[in-house]
Amino acid sequence: MFGISPIILTLLPLFFQLIFGRKAINRAIKLNFRSISFISIVLQIILSALSFGVASYNFRENLGQQPYRCGMGILPIIAFSFLFTFILIVVIVVQSFFKKSHEKQLF
Repeated sequence: MFGISPIILTLLPLFFQLIFGRKAINRAIKLNFRSISFISIVLQIILSALSFGVASYNFRENLGQQPYRCGMGILPIIAFSFLFTFILIVVIVVQSFFKKSHEKQLF
């Protein structure tokens, strides 16, 4: 029923960081870069748990009335969550270096 939505849920914080992190560096929004990064990390944790719940629900719905046999269908969602969390941290670090070099050019 929900198809690809667990993957999309785990990608949303990364896109949020890319878009609003850049705007915070250029001072186009009122939030600072640190708060954007904090929001992204918290969203990653919350949406990863939510995507695990959606994937678990999808797995139960596909089984119908059969009992659980193996949870290997949910393992890729957990792996993607860890992968996208690592990529999010790398993006935050790269953007922070970019922010520092951008501030040096302004002064």
